[in-house]
Amino acid sequence: MGQECFYRENRKDRGEREVLLTDRLTQDGGQMLFRIRPMSQRENEEIWKRCGEDERRYEGAVLAESVVFPDLKDAALQNSYGVVGAERLLAKLLLTGEYDRLRMAVEEINGGEGGCIDCI
Repeated sequence: MGQECFYRENRKDRGEREVLLTDRLTQDGGQMLFRIRPMSQRENEEIWKRCGEDERRYEGAVLAESVVFPDLKDAALQNSYGVVGAERLLAKLLLTGEYDRLRMAVEEINGGEGGCIDCI
């Protein structure tokens, strides 16, 4: 058995995922889904450094950076909540339980659901 499965061209990357975080945001009678993406360890480390190793800021930054839709960097959306910054918008947009569901979804899409996949 070789190590070819580790070659980049053989890797199966995880794509974006839609998640329902709240029933409070609707459009045309349908619930709005958030779209999140996985994050590389390099991106994770850069966020950690940018946050000055402050765990609260780090968590908010990772969650905000993981959200693809809605666009949390959109100035009009931030203005509608009276905030500046994606992290602050996310904290205003979601209730505590919804924020926690986002955190769990981000952990899951990044393979953090507890241990290895298909451990032998």
